[in-house]
Parts: sequence; C-alpha cells; structure tokens
Amino acid sequence: MSEQNYKDFFEEAMNQIHEEFKSSGNENEFILNFKFSYIEDTLSEIKVSVPSKFLWDRMVQKGNVQKFESKINELTGQEINLSPIFNSKPAETSKNEIFVESSKKIESSPSQNSKNSDSSIEKHPQLIEEFTFENFVPNGEHDYAFNACLAAAKTPGNKNFNPILLYGPSGIGKTHLMVAIGNYIYSNNPKLKISYITTESLMNEFTASIRERSTDKFTKKYRKLDVLLLDDIQFLEKSEKLQDELFYTFDEIYNRKGQIVFTSDRPLKEINGIVERLKTRFSRGQNIDLKVPDYETRLAIIDKKLEIQGKSIPQDVKELIAKTFQSNVRELEGALSKMIGYAELMHKELTLDIAKEQLSDSIGSNESGIITVETIQKVVSDYYNISVSELKSDCRKKTLAIPRHIAIYLSRKITEYSLMEIGEEFGGRDHTTVMNSITKIENQLKIDPMIGETIKILEKQIREFK
Repeated sequence: MSEQNYKDFFEEAMNQIHEEFKSSGNENEFILNFKFSYIEDTLSEIKVSVPSKFLWDRMVQKGNVQKFESKINELTGQEINLSPIFNSKPAETSKNEIFVESSKKIESSPSQNSKNSDSSIEKHPQLIEEFTFENFVPNGEHDYAFNACLAAAKTPGNKNFNPILLYGPSGIGKTHLMVAIGNYIYSNNPKLKISYITTESLMNEFTASIRERSTDKFTKKYRKLDVLLLDDIQFLEKSEKLQDELFYTFDEIYNRKGQIVFTSDRPLKEINGIVERLKTRFSRGQNIDLKVPDYETRLAIIDKKLEIQGKSIPQDVKELIAKTFQSNVRELEGALSKMIGYAELMHKELTLDIAKEQLSDSIGSNESGIITVETIQKVVSDYYNISVSELKSDCRKKTLAIPRHIAIYLSRKITEYSLMEIGEEFGGRDHTTVMNSITKIENQLKIDPMIGETIKILEKQIREFK
C-alpha cells in the first residue's frame, strides 16, 4: 500500500505548472496536456491515472511528463518517475481538472473510448460510435474547442457552455466534437433524450409535418429534448418558418437546462438570412472557430486512426498523406483508408511509390502536395499590388516590409519549410531575420484585429490557389 509520501508534492507541482501556463496565457494548453491524476506512490515512483496510452504518449512526446517529473524532483529533492495506469479511476481527483457548476450533474465516464463501459447500454441510434473525445486529436488551435466541449459534456446545461457553436471549413472535426458531447452524455445517462440531426434533415422533417398537418408532433419531439445537436445551421437561412420554430425550441430546451450544440461552416455574422432574435440565442455560451490542423496534428490523426484499427503503414507514406491533405481531415482519413484497403486487397507491401500512384489525383502536379512559399509570395504580392521581386527584396519601406513579414509568417504557419528554408526563399535571409518577422506579426495579432482579418483572407486565398 502507498504511504502517500508525495501526494502533497504532486498537487503542489501541478499547481505551480498550472500557474506557469496561466501566467503565459496558455492555460488551455495546460488543461489539455497534463491529463493525469495521482493514485499512489512508492519512494521512487508515483502511479498516475491516464485516460489512454495515446494521450500518455502524446504528453511524453510534447515533453510534459518530463516537465512534471522535473518539477516534482525539484520540490522533493528526490529522483521520482511517473508510472501511468491507463483508464484507472484515481484515488482523488487532481486539481488540474476543470469543474463547472451546474444544476444538472452527470457522472464522469471511466473511459471515453468508443465502447460503453456498461454492456447493457446500446449505442445511440443517431450518434456515430467512433466520434468520442478519446478518438479526437486536437492541436494547439483546437485545445479550447476540445475543452469547452468536454466541459459541456460533463455538465450539460451550464450557461457558460450553452449553447456551443462550432464553426469552420468542412472536414476539420466540428461534427466529431459535437457528437462526442452526445456520446459522453449518453454513456452516463442513456435515459436522456438526445437528438443529432443536420439542418437539411430537420428542414425536410419540418416541411413534411406541415404537409401532413402533424406540426404538434414535431414540436413535442424537439422541445422535449435534453440535448439537441444540430449540424450546418448555415442552411437555416433558407427557411424563416423553421427559424421561428427553432427559436421556441431553443428557449424550451435552454430554460430546462438542456444542452444545445450547433455547427456551421462560417461565423454567425457571415450567415445571411437568420433572424436577429435567433442569432442572439446562438451567440450565448461559446462561439468557437475551429482551425485547419497543422502538419504535426495531421500525422497524429493518422497515428490515432491506425491505432484504433490495429494497422500500420510506413512512415514515409504517413508523411505523404499528411502533406497532401492539408485542409480536410475527412479527406485525409479517406486517403488513409484507401492505402490500407489497397495493400490488403492486392496483398502488397505498401511503399511510397505505390502511395504516390494511388493518390496521384490528389497530389496533382505538385508531387509533394505541399503549399509552396512561391504560392504564398504570389498571393501576398497580388493582394498588396506589389511584385514578388519587391516582396523578396531588402527594401525596408513600410509598404513592402509589412507584406514581407506577413508572407514569412504565413510561410511558417502553413508550410513544412524550416526557418532556414523560408529565409532562402526570401532573398537569402538568415533564420534570425525570419524569426523576427514572425514575432512581429504574432505581436501585431494581439493588438490589431485588422491584421488577423487580413491573414485569414490571405490564408483562404492561398489554400484555394490553383
């Protein structure tokens, strides 16, 4: 039995690291990347509860386990290692977890994998079983969305996370996170009324109810829900009558402390045709922009999918897929399935050449599939009405310096080029100069929203560039 020699030190180490991340403005990163809780200890080891091996490996890879071990060794003066216990209930909840007060409490599930821990609970007929928090791979841009959705799942109906609107381009995980909320809630309380539906399907059902004179049945069905998960609300602009019905449905569910989650392909302000009173309702709680995953996250998604399926493919093939499918996780997963299916059907060992041949339609003329610095330079130059040669020049005029800083920043953000390689593409600049440009834009983004809007526009044009 443990004597709990280090329990207080464990909590203190967690608190200190939490404060370090919080003071640097990265609290969400701490929440996502320190997901382990104290169980017991020996003189040289602390056993910790971890949701899964995948999360543990991710924390080790990012250096967070080592960071924690260093901190607790500093506090105790002893050499202590963390030893993970996967899917184990901790002796006491660690202080690094977030608690949100709510009048409707839901017990935490011991495991958020695709299988319910209680075999008597069948899967929800409308929810994709694989869409769980455990199977979602967030990057730095998705940390807040992930944690907000998890908080809503743990304490549905809490006004701080109700409703949640997730918006962003197609195929980046909006539906996955929304359905993960439903799966989490359902695994804990299968008696709750939960509905996942697309706006288009809801519209068809509503139209049919009018035609069949059964609107009362439609109204009762949706207003009595405990959880409403509605996909693609941008299509609501096609139906004012459905908007009226949804307004009253929203109020009914919200006032009973039911959970509401929406998705959209763009922010509310860009959706025309939605009545103002409904927009006001949608704007409560959290409106969260989901970004396109970076290269490292795309690789992590591939590794996670392979882990779930118990499959493996060569590293260079994984890298090709991650580089080729940069803006759509759904397409990335489809390409991965195609690779696995081909190898199994043809009984061939998967090679890079075979992968390139099979993905030739997606790779196109750019064999690597990477957005090039040359493309970024062309798009930025056209936007600012300057030449590429001026963009790459040493001229320090403000009219050239700002576009140059932005182009360098975007090159670092959305390509796999190193600082040195980016510098070479911008007239042979050294990596320090490149880093200075990136830092200048990062600082401007904190104080000038117009820079942020400009970069969004440019990034969209770059990804759509043909």
